[in-house]
Amino acid sequence: MAARNGIFVPSRRLALILGETVLLSIVCGAITSYTDVVTAIAGARGGFWSALPWHLMLGRGAVLALLCQGCFTLQDLYDWRVTSNPNQTSLKLLESVFYAGILIGMAFFALEAGANLFDTRPFRAYLSQPWPSLAALVAVLPVAHFYRVLFHWSFARWQLNERVVLVGSGSMGHTLVEELRRLRDPGYEIIGFATCEAPASAPPDVPCLGSCDDLSALVLKHRASRVVVALDERRGRLPMIELLNCRLAGLRVEEAELLYERITGKIAVQRLRPSYLVFAEGFTRGRVTFAVKRALDVLIALAVLPVALPLSVVVSLVIRLESRGPALYGQKRVGRDGRIFTCWKFRSMRIDAETGGPQWAAKDDRRVTRVGRFIRLTRIDELPQIWNVLRNEMSFVGPRPERPFFVDELRKQIPYYMERLLVKPGLTGWAQINYQYGSSVEDAVTKLQFDLYYIKNLSIWLDLLILVRTIKVIVLRRGAV
Repeated sequence: MAARNGIFVPSRRLALILGETVLLSIVCGAITSYTDVVTAIAGARGGFWSALPWHLMLGRGAVLALLCQGCFTLQDLYDWRVTSNPNQTSLKLLESVFYAGILIGMAFFALEAGANLFDTRPFRAYLSQPWPSLAALVAVLPVAHFYRVLFHWSFARWQLNERVVLVGSGSMGHTLVEELRRLRDPGYEIIGFATCEAPASAPPDVPCLGSCDDLSALVLKHRASRVVVALDERRGRLPMIELLNCRLAGLRVEEAELLYERITGKIAVQRLRPSYLVFAEGFTRGRVTFAVKRALDVLIALAVLPVALPLSVVVSLVIRLESRGPALYGQKRVGRDGRIFTCWKFRSMRIDAETGGPQWAAKDDRRVTRVGRFIRLTRIDELPQIWNVLRNEMSFVGPRPERPFFVDELRKQIPYYMERLLVKPGLTGWAQINYQYGSSVEDAVTKLQFDLYYIKNLSIWLDLLILVRTIKVIVLRRGAV
């Protein structure tokens, strides 16, 4: 599994993407450059291969392939939970190619319209002509579908997933098994566990391979490539010599918490040992990272303002026309290091929404107005928080700021809750793009797991990924209440 700056990409998914890029580039390049190939070969005096217009074939193919794969990503076609359903995969492939065709048409229109302003020929050369491009997109459907069927069959046939042996069968091991099954196929296969205590409480349908005293022999016998320690109580039970033998034999040895974090993008706070947070990598608060993050916040805020200001005027008028009360709504929130600040939003609820005191937001909340539902769905209600960003009270990316009332309640019920205040809150964040909404303590726990993952792996690259995925959430209208 590839990892960089807190961004983990399963090796299987990376192999799928790279192989698909090469295949689609070849197919699209051959179709869109067919006329140029025939012309080049007819007028060639040298060898066949040297006469081919490689730069056009590869350039056009790569442009269309990456465009299609961008649409695949938008449709979650690299998520095993989606692609495990053949009918759903076929439908989403069709939708993706349709969207790619629309984007190609828009690109041709933009280049034609811009021809009077600048020389568009270098760009048009790599887009071929409209009809060959559309023909290539049609060919993408069967090629991508067949490639994915063959790819998944190959992994199942030759068992190319990483084979994992659990050491112990503690609560973290149970949680890990549940997540791996929920994710369908994240590239890992738990083949069994080695017991270090008696009696052993095994995760469901996970066989006991033997004793921890024979761990090194067990992993070799079952062709395991990774050993994961999942013991609740380690004192006097951790088989250090056997784990060392596994490590020296070239196997990867790690804690269950680390594998859980990698495959889920969150930290299991309710089953977490404090020592993991102490000794694990991450939680670095480099001055350079925070300085660059602040500079990006200011630049993005200034870039968005010319569009946000006139849009804000229109939204304010529409809100006032639908219901009485102010268009802007200021609410006290808890920021970095526990500082209280006023967070501004466009009002999306009735003015009497909290006459009985603070309440959780809920799905299909009846307090939300019709205009409010739309601006929440499109995230327009967050636009006034650009002012909070410019005042250095918030960042564009970070944990969502919570109200003091809920912070006081949740800190008593959820371990490590106050650690989410180590960084500035944000308009969007890792929790927001991975979890839809919060309306209970259980939801707050799940969001905290994502927030701690973000804080632990904070980087500029992770921020950029969150911003890109936020655009996807807004375009597909996901996650709002």
